[in-house]
Amino acid sequence: MKLIEATEIMHIAFLKKETFAGSSEGMRYRFSKVVYKDPDTELLKKIEAGEADYPVDKKTGEKIMNPIKERYTLGVWVWPEPFSYEKTPEEKKIFKEFDFKEDGVMEGLRWINEQKQSHDWGELSMSWKDWKEL
Repeated sequence: MKLIEATEIMHIAFLKKETFAGSSEGMRYRFSKVVYKDPDTELLKKIEAGEADYPVDKKTGEKIMNPIKERYTLGVWVWPEPFSYEKTPEEKKIFKEFDFKEDGVMEGLRWINEQKQSHDWGELSMSWKDWKEL
């Protein structure tokens, strides 16, 4: 079994803008930025203390009463071939999150190689007959 090398995946600069997917010996994989929108509690505390104002929507000019702060993680998925991420049922996918930085990409690469070694992807492969059910 051939491990997936760092030269075969895209790195953080690419993943900031795009999703990357690949396959190897019966296993498909995907790296993608995952965006969480959390309440901006720091800003809300400053507003309550009178140290800041509510932000304003640039399009409408209205105050944003529930400001949010975006937080990013790196999502990594593996699933059996032959179908795309979108056409594969969720229960067939394995998912893990990592820090959204270059070290997280390398941890994700190690994780997909562990997944590759610990599963019989040929056995898990979905049949083309399964296409009718999707």
